[in-house]
Amino acid sequence: MRRSPRSTAVLGVLTLLAALMALWAPSSSAAPAGQVLASPDLTTYPQGDNSYPRAVRLDHDGSSGQTMLATFARRNQGAPSSLPVYRSTNGGQSWSSTPISTITSHTSGWDLEAPVLYEVPRTAGGLNAGDLLAAGTAWKAGDYTAQKIEVFKSTDHGQSWQYLSNCTQTSGLPNTIGHGIWEPWFLLAPNNTLACFISDERPANTATNNQVIGHYTSADGGRTWSSTLTQDVAFPADNLARPGMSIIVPLPNGRFMMSYELCRDATDADHACEVYVKTSNDGLNWAPSDSRGTLVQTSDGRQLLHTPYLAWQPGGGPNGTLLISGQRVVTGPTGSKAIMSESGTVVFANTDLGTGEWTEIEAPVKTDPTGGYNPGEPSCPGYSSPIVPRAGGTDFLYLTATWLGTGNQCQVRFNTGGLGGPVGQVTTPWVAGKCLDVDTNTSGNGRAAQLWDCSTATGQRWSVAPDGTLRAFGRCLDIDGNGTGNFTKVQLWDCNGSGGQQWRHQSDGSLRNPQSGRCLDITSGGTVNGTTLQICDCNGLNTQKWNIPS
Repeated sequence: MRRSPRSTAVLGVLTLLAALMALWAPSSSAAPAGQVLASPDLTTYPQGDNSYPRAVRLDHDGSSGQTMLATFARRNQGAPSSLPVYRSTNGGQSWSSTPISTITSHTSGWDLEAPVLYEVPRTAGGLNAGDLLAAGTAWKAGDYTAQKIEVFKSTDHGQSWQYLSNCTQTSGLPNTIGHGIWEPWFLLAPNNTLACFISDERPANTATNNQVIGHYTSADGGRTWSSTLTQDVAFPADNLARPGMSIIVPLPNGRFMMSYELCRDATDADHACEVYVKTSNDGLNWAPSDSRGTLVQTSDGRQLLHTPYLAWQPGGGPNGTLLISGQRVVTGPTGSKAIMSESGTVVFANTDLGTGEWTEIEAPVKTDPTGGYNPGEPSCPGYSSPIVPRAGGTDFLYLTATWLGTGNQCQVRFNTGGLGGPVGQVTTPWVAGKCLDVDTNTSGNGRAAQLWDCSTATGQRWSVAPDGTLRAFGRCLDIDGNGTGNFTKVQLWDCNGSGGQQWRHQSDGSLRNPQSGRCLDITSGGTVNGTTLQICDCNGLNTQKWNIPS
């Protein structure tokens, strides 16, 4: 855990945030999509915040995977922070208007934050298939002298919760940062051992790093826990390395994959905190602990930054699809990152069990602005956005925190989305080194589609959507006015399902619009930057041939 919504407040910068937040406004062209799960009533609670969402699909309640539960940290709303639990009965498409239950700290007056929800997958070790576990960091927010990872259990699909134990705890420590316990995650390992993973700042467990990832184990369903932390990700030869925020998922080959962020002390958090994945044969042994694993990046060097969340679902290929979210998309080396404008609009996907390149697909909810860690930036937007596969294996639920426009305060939004198609550049054999480009590299309606030198610009990142559209900036390649005549210009526009936004890639390489029967064409056979595009009678010439992502 680093400068989160919680620790930022503790460090006493809320006054600075309030003064500067007015300078940090979302762009009007990228309003968040999706629906609101829960938003604080700022009239009653001006400092209210709903953030750090989590969700789980229930596979043992007889609903064929249609029941989902979601929670988040509900802060500064007239009571200590708590975890309200909402329910969906249609695979995350809609949710209960009020919580079906609320999890509060077992310690009177304490806050409960940074939650996890976990459905027990099989009967083992004192647990029954379908039991639910929840956990979070319990403390009196801002008081670092004592903390607990409190564990709760539900045997009625989330309707009620009973306190079970503390996975680990601290007490009697100085009221200073540097010995926190954060970000729990559960796994029932193949040997029926229940593991509780955490990010651990305690000096006794982090002699050479100020944070490591490790786990405790339980053989009795979480009633008691081992006393010694097993380190899973730690870098004793690099005292600035700071791993955290682990998520573990089972893979179809019987192995397990962990995602985590690797931050660096003495480094601006906006220029570090890359996302890595590593694998384990049994989910408990991640040795060597100082092996980073694999950096998550695309073929052109785009990476995720901060607060990753990993999921696997069976659709998309013979090995299924790994999906991972992060707060921002960046390029460049550690300490000198360039933030890319598709940040908050994409998740990364991989269909080869994490090996090889990752690709971008459109996120179902847009997060604008994305969370940042410089003075004046809210950090809660997109702070760990969960991805939950829906029944059927080809689409998923996505939740994220989006900024309320004041303070470091967010609401939780949701939407469902599909795996979509590949993302990348659209090139033409007509002229080497030129790409299909959005004029000015901005997302406004009516921006011309044109040729431009190929680059890393977001306006050259096109997704081939399953519905037959080509998308950039979350908008569609569109024929002006839904026209059908020769020489009608082509532009970017809000996706609206019209025939003027449908494109079919033909065997000869052309992109044909079925409604008009005409092809995407380079105006007058131009070759220079800024040459606009139009539709014209299909003619088989290279001015109408395109290489699309695949």
